[in-house]
Amino acid sequence: MDYDPLVELYELQYANYRDDIPFYVRLADDFGSPILELGAGTGRVTAALARAGHQITAVDLSGQMLQKAKSYLVKEGVTEQVKLQQADMRHFRTEEKFPLVIAPFNTLMHAYSLKDQDETLATVKHHLEDGGHFAFDLYNPNFNELNVLRRESEWQNIGANASELFILQENDPDKQILTSNYYLDDSNAAGVVTRKRYHLQQRYYHRFEIERALQTAGFSQLTLYGNFSKDRYTVKSSH
Repeated sequence: MDYDPLVELYELQYANYRDDIPFYVRLADDFGSPILELGAGTGRVTAALARAGHQITAVDLSGQMLQKAKSYLVKEGVTEQVKLQQADMRHFRTEEKFPLVIAPFNTLMHAYSLKDQDETLATVKHHLEDGGHFAFDLYNPNFNELNVLRRESEWQNIGANASELFILQENDPDKQILTSNYYLDDSNAAGVVTRKRYHLQQRYYHRFEIERALQTAGFSQLTLYGNFSKDRYTVKSSH
């Protein structure tokens, strides 16, 4: 999926999202660096790892996402610790090996087909050093209020002016695709409202499906958690 059209909304929504940061920083501290990050986006996790003293190769398909990441890393003063790479996570290859590979914030939900998934996991395996670790997070597919236009109150006034964000989500259970249609309404000082539309598709996974995919790709000793606090996974877990 081309993420360039979503950069503006993504940055507005998740600039202050920190739920996953301690989880990935602890992993980096435990397993060391350099770290390969797939789906680096605007550099939110990347910068946190760099601030903690780690070296990161950060990969993303979206050139505009990486431009935002570059600006953020400059602002944080950690550019020397990060190598930004524009590449498709299915086909990215270097000769470097890593003790830790991460795919944070639902990155694997953009591997839409079985072939995409196999190729992405092959990328991870190729870059892991012997005994290395692969860590990622995914939403658990517990969807509420589908096919209903709802106002996202937590994102009120995320734009430059008075703003409202609305979302309409549709689920295709046969393809396991969740489609999110976002509508961002901005009001200027004169009371004129402009609407911007954004479209996001994510391919979700069920527990045993992702376990089987990892096992088939050659991973072992899987540890599964239900959230970033490492609580036990249940079908009602958020992640």
